[in-house]
Amino acid sequence: MANVTAVLICAALAVLLVLREMSARRAMARLRNELAVAQAHVSDRDQIANVGHLLSGLAQELKSPLQGVIGNTEVMLASSDPGHSSAAELNEIRDNAARAAGIVRNLLAFTETSSLTRRWYDINDIVLRAVDRCRTELQTAGVRVQLVRADRLPLIWVDGRQIEKVIATLLTLPVSMTPSGGGSPESAVMIETRRGPGPDDPLVIEIDDRIADDGGDDASWSGGLSACRSIIEAHAGSLEVNSRDDAGFRFHVELPVAAGVETA
Repeated sequence: MANVTAVLICAALAVLLVLREMSARRAMARLRNELAVAQAHVSDRDQIANVGHLLSGLAQELKSPLQGVIGNTEVMLASSDPGHSSAAELNEIRDNAARAAGIVRNLLAFTETSSLTRRWYDINDIVLRAVDRCRTELQTAGVRVQLVRADRLPLIWVDGRQIEKVIATLLTLPVSMTPSGGGSPESAVMIETRRGPGPDDPLVIEIDDRIADDGGDDASWSGGLSACRSIIEAHAGSLEVNSRDDAGFRFHVELPVAAGVETA
């Protein structure tokens, strides 16, 4: 009887050892699969980063020549006879260059929003830097900026350099789309910062432009807006554009206070 019991115990132990070995092999196979997937993700991220660097360099190289083509074409159009046959060709060159510039702007927005460097910022400081950044261009166009800032706004978790670029673009884009530059000395762009009363309400940046013509079909206009919208959406925010009843546009930007907070 004792021998039978010993045999049974040995058999049970053998079965347990076999089951444990099989479980260990399954766990090892699962870990190998997870490691392969993680390595594939790392490889994909490296490839995306390499593509981003390539696109960013290409866009930066194309940016200045395209701006030169657009500027020189504008000078030639201003000094040529509107009825001359070359005027139509110059207009076509300018429009194609503006379309290419819009594509370049979108490429830059794509590469920059893939690697945002976020910190806590005072949105009013960002707005002030953006206004200073384009003040000369606006003054040259005869446009004055009215700034209305709400006090005691909470800090916001964003890439300040990118948000500053968006605000500067929205401030100057309507001016660039107006044939006369800015128009009369009474031309103005108002920018306002505020937040709703609720604890979860986003911060709002509203730019009220009163000078621009309708540029919705222009490649440069649509490219600039698309680039700005990409940056804002990368911060989990939104950008809306509405036409004013009299003239110009109203740009409405909303940004969550702690959008995209990264955790370790």
